[in-house]
Amino acid sequence: MTVTIKTLSDSPTTYLALAHPWGDPATYLLCFTDDIFGAMSLHDFTEMLRKHFHVSEIELAFTDCHVSPDTDAFLRLLQRCE
Repeated sequence: MTVTIKTLSDSPTTYLALAHPWGDPATYLLCFTDDIFGAMSLHDFTEMLRKHFHVSEIELAFTDCHVSPDTDAFLRLLQRCE
């Protein structure tokens, strides 16, 4: 399973982590910051996915894409994960 991480365009220290597991119609999303609390949140998010979907590994994929927080861009981002 892959978790894709993208930067929010209006905040270079805020990120979105997105996961769209195989065979699951949901998209899982985490918004986190570039600090120790964000690192702990990302770890907990990936562990939750790993345990819930019974996968041995979670791959983190960092992209250069910057996400705009407006609603249309957010919806397009979620649709790209499908």
